[in-house]
Amino acid sequence: MWRCLGCEAAYLDPRPNEHSIGRAYQNYYTHARPESAISGQRRRVKVRRQLGYYNAHYGYDFSGAWPLGKLIFKFDRAKASRADYAIRHLPAPAREGALVLDVGCGNGSFLMTARDLGYAAVGLEPDEDAVSRGRAAGLDVRAGLLPHTGLPENTFDYIFLNHVFEHLHRPREAAAEILRLLRPGGRVWLSQPNLHAAGLALFGEFWRGLEAPRHLCLYTYDSLSRVLREAGFVDMKMLAAEGTAESYFRQSLAMRLGLNPQQEDSPPGWETGVKKQARAANEGGFRAPETGESFALTARRPG
Repeated sequence: MWRCLGCEAAYLDPRPNEHSIGRAYQNYYTHARPESAISGQRRRVKVRRQLGYYNAHYGYDFSGAWPLGKLIFKFDRAKASRADYAIRHLPAPAREGALVLDVGCGNGSFLMTARDLGYAAVGLEPDEDAVSRGRAAGLDVRAGLLPHTGLPENTFDYIFLNHVFEHLHRPREAAAEILRLLRPGGRVWLSQPNLHAAGLALFGEFWRGLEAPRHLCLYTYDSLSRVLREAGFVDMKMLAAEGTAESYFRQSLAMRLGLNPQQEDSPPGWETGVKKQARAANEGGFRAPETGESFALTARRPG
């Protein structure tokens, strides 16, 4: 992976082409059963608390929500972050029939979440098995990926790419396609590993966020904002950090030791030092999102 000293973005070279890249996803996590982040068990205190937070901060009107939930999340940044990212900071629908697109939707779990939030939802996914699982669950999942979606322009209120943009072979064309698909005033939400991450500085080539050969391009907030701005987007905004350092650090440590990063047991050295470093990195990311292991941003189509 090469780093541009001008824009600070990084790109993989050599890399798989668009026909061979599928071999890197044969055992990818998108083959699990889809599940909504908020539905099904609203009687549970944890869920009612979370719904109270959404009512207070995102304009929803969920019945059965616990109003005091907003106070718990106010004083617990990690818990608030998990709640925010569970719905990808999606506010209550501003109009009847508001439509979202989840690019790289996998098995369709976020489509279920968006539907529970009151949106109509479409998914775009290149993996045929994941498409089948989503459709079997009654979800509108289309086969394909950016930039050539075949979807109609001026259609979507929100478009989401959750750790997807770094997988695309033609990111600038993809950004232009996202702009085309959004309604005027619509927003895109993107998240991806952060090239300014504390974990990258600590683990170097073993940092989990690099994920070659699946990750083809990686960015800082500034370099990704530049791509979107050149495509025509405005109002770029970095969101609060997700707090993913423990996962990144644990897997990075395993790789540095030559172990499987997906193993369930913690690698040697985790409990005796690296776990503490990961928690410190999380706190640092909450204070300064530009140093988080991953970052998320939103941008708006003018109009």
